[in-house]
Amino acid sequence: MDCKKVEDLISRFIENDVSENLHKEVSLHIKGCDRCKKLKEKIENLMSLSPELEEDLPFFLKNRLYNIPEPTQSTQKEKIGSRYLKWVAALIGAIALLLNIFYFTNIYPQANRTLHLVVSKIETFAVQTGSFIEKIKSSKDDFIFTFFKKKSDHKKENKNEDIKIKEDKNG
Repeated sequence: MDCKKVEDLISRFIENDVSENLHKEVSLHIKGCDRCKKLKEKIENLMSLSPELEEDLPFFLKNRLYNIPEPTQSTQKEKIGSRYLKWVAALIGAIALLLNIFYFTNIYPQANRTLHLVVSKIETFAVQTGSFIEKIKSSKDDFIFTFFKKKSDHKKENKNEDIKIKEDKNG
């Protein structure tokens, strides 16, 4: 093993973060090479001093550091999907812009008339739908809604009937 490889592996070697075979090779090289032996000793000395140099981090900072999400590699499908999504959004924006231009200006009169007709139809539909919903809300006493009454409504009706019967007997 050459010195360059040992220099790359020396910190992992000191921390016992290499395989057994690699550990043996690095050990044999360090025994035979004074330069690498001195490098190992220097790093060990630095590592022994490092606990004195450590500074306690505040809890909130440690918590934030530990909870940093790992970066995920997006797949090719996700990249293509997001690219198409951006183009679709741009296309929708361009169409909305053109519709606004034709609606509020008289650049192309036929398009302006057609757009005003479409918008008026949509408004009419919205108003008719709203009135239909209001009719449904106001017609709680209709036959269909008797099936959907809550039990509490029946109890209230029974209490009201009992009160009316008592009033009629007393009155």
